[in-house]
Amino acid sequence: MTATTEEGSSRFRLAIGGLIVLVSILGAGVAWSASISSTDSSDLNQRAQQEYLLRQQILTSAEAAVGEDLRRVGAYQEQVSAEEILREQAERFRRSNPDVAAILDEQAQGQAALRRTTAYFFFAAAPRVSADGTVSYDRRQAVDNLLAQYVVYQQLHPAATRAAANDANAKYRRTVAVGIVFALALFFLTLAEVLATSRLRYHFAAAGVVALVAGSTLWPLVEARVL
Repeated sequence: MTATTEEGSSRFRLAIGGLIVLVSILGAGVAWSASISSTDSSDLNQRAQQEYLLRQQILTSAEAAVGEDLRRVGAYQEQVSAEEILREQAERFRRSNPDVAAILDEQAQGQAALRRTTAYFFFAAAPRVSADGTVSYDRRQAVDNLLAQYVVYQQLHPAATRAAANDANAKYRRTVAVGIVFALALFFLTLAEVLATSRLRYHFAAAGVVALVAGSTLWPLVEARVL
């Protein structure tokens, strides 16, 4: 009877030892996965910050260029108005004084050439002239035109990168939780091994096995981002 008991105890210890080795291996794998997730979260957070700052830098540059265009709008409006006034005056003198009309036409052409030169220097968007001679400039469209030319700007998505960082951080926290489950399994199994002569060993062994099964079930779900 004693020999049978000792043999059963030996098998129990052997089984517990095997389970402890298994839990240790799985725990190491979970720790490695948590480390990777933590690193990914940190890297993505840093990348999101860099992308945000770079986007802001490009946006500021585009708005500055548009600001330069806006400063030209006033001069462009004056040139358009001057050209229209000269043409109207030329038409007024066309019959009564052709020589004056010719001079006014020439001056109007000069204003037109000056207007075209000024329009050439608009960088972000061309100004629009309405039927009544009013010059308008779409600032928002001008900024969008400049941003569309920046290939790098189109590739920067700090919000999406930040969301990916948050997802990696959430995975890290869940992986740590799974690691805690495996740590509990290791704790209970170790107690079962230490208390080899006590009836409590079976309870601790059962608790360790339950924790082991729970951790082994949860870990793949966390890795697959189901949880």
